Amino acid sequence: MSLTDRIFCLLGKDVARDPQGLNARLHFFGSIPVDDGTPFPPPSANEHAPPVQVMAQRPKVVALVSINGGVGRSTLAAALSSGLQRQGESVVALDLDPQNALRHHFGVSAALPGIGRTSLQHGQWRPLQQAGFAGCQMIAFGDTTEQQQENLHRWLKQETGWLARHVADLGLNERQTLIIDTQAGNNVYFHQALSIADVVVVVAQADAASLGTLDQMEVLLAPYLAHPKAPRVHYVINQLDEDNAFSLDMLEAFKQRLGSAPMEVHHDAAISEALAFGTDPLDSPTISLACDDINDLCRLLKAPKKTA
Repeated sequence: MSLTDRIFCLLGKDVARDPQGLNARLHFFGSIPVDDGTPFPPPSANEHAPPVQVMAQRPKVVALVSINGGVGRSTLAAALSSGLQRQGESVVALDLDPQNALRHHFGVSAALPGIGRTSLQHGQWRPLQQAGFAGCQMIAFGDTTEQQQENLHRWLKQETGWLARHVADLGLNERQTLIIDTQAGNNVYFHQALSIADVVVVVAQADAASLGTLDQMEVLLAPYLAHPKAPRVHYVINQLDEDNAFSLDMLEAFKQRLGSAPMEVHHDAAISEALAFGTDPLDSPTISLACDDINDLCRLLKAPKKTA
């Protein structure tokens, strides 16, 4: 029995989307925490849809999501923002994660309050934009207290059009791209981002923990994919190490489970180290396989939005 087969045996006899298989896999890997332990009911076709006038004219929205943390989602968001800007797009990167990590990736000032506190004060997001990489802009979540996070979390469960209204107020047009780095897991920020996303990038790593979350991610995505203007979904294996035999086995497992090959972004120490210095991860003087991967993904994301 191959290593991949043994992994599948641990995950369940079948990798199809059956409820019993989902329960077995989540039990094996442990439960995935939700922000406050409260489950989010599946949205109806219109539950997360903002008013038509808010959504009439807006940028292409690309949401980066993952069930588990530590998969390099924020690093990839920063790299994609730089890559798309270099390819002629006008990009704004938005941090929709209370951990406020994206600010460190871009190395921007912490002086501005960010969207967390600004939203609680009913302020506007447009003045919060700061210069990012290669000419792009970024908007930080900002530092927030635990109480502020709880207040915002409770409010956003009721205000399902919150993100759509603030994006409309930014005054971005259809020729621009908004990259959203979301909080890991099933939470209000995930659902706010999915409610307006044109493209969803599911970020994972070539490991058993990420493989074990695919069923849950598909359950969470399903209501949004049932919409008339459903987002395109791309799976990305991030930080792939081709020198690691186990990683390659896990990559094959992802291919079998998804029924097609996911996009790949190879591991590159220079990209990971860029965070420590707040520098552009694509500014490396040497062209790497990871940079080529990111540029390929950027070209994929530049595809026109669905119009129907």
